[in-house]
Amino acid sequence: MVKNSRTAPGVGPIRPLNLPMPISVEEDPHHRPVVLDQKGRRVKVDSVEDLWQIDEEWWRDTPIVRTYYELTVQGGRRIIVFRDQADGRWYRQGG
Repeated sequence: MVKNSRTAPGVGPIRPLNLPMPISVEEDPHHRPVVLDQKGRRVKVDSVEDLWQIDEEWWRDTPIVRTYYELTVQGGRRIIVFRDQADGRWYRQGG
C-alpha cells in the first residue's frame, strides 16, 4: 500500500499558458494589421484567415474587449494577434 504524503499533487506553482505578448503593428485606416514588428524585423501580413471579437466581463471596471486576427504573414507562418479595444494596443497570442 502507498502511504499518503498529505501533500497536494503537482509539480510546482501554476504558470499561465499562452500569455499574450505586446507587439508593434502597423494598421490600415480600419485598424486591421498590415505589418508586424517581429523582434525588430518588419513582417508583411499576406492575408487575414479569420477574425473574431470577444466582449467579456462587462460587469468589471475594465471589461475585456478584443478583436482577434489569425494572420498568414510573409513566409507562410500563421500568427494570432489581437487589438485591445480598450486601449488600442496590440498583442501576439502565445508569445
